[in-house]
Amino acid sequence: MALEFGIGWIFVAIIVLVIFIVVAIVQKRQSMATAAVKIGAILIVVSMGYIFITNKIQMDSFSSIIEGFKIYFNWLLSIANKAIDITSYAIKQDWATNSTT
Repeated sequence: MALEFGIGWIFVAIIVLVIFIVVAIVQKRQSMATAAVKIGAILIVVSMGYIFITNKIQMDSFSSIIEGFKIYFNWLLSIANKAIDITSYAIKQDWATNSTT
């Protein structure tokens, strides 16, 4: 007896293969998103630690912790303002090709 693979079984095999490929792609995207979240969390903790240590913020009272967070968010705001300045400067530049070359 020979096994007969009709068009139905080939179609089922293709569907199963497509499902495996889609699941692999989704898992890859989830792992990339998870890695991005982990890196973001590490950067936040390290930058917050840097600000708290360099400004000698004591963690002994709620008011000093709030003061540390104010300094941290002002620091983040200054970084965002610098990024805006750099971006607006780059946009205002003449990016046309050099016609003399």
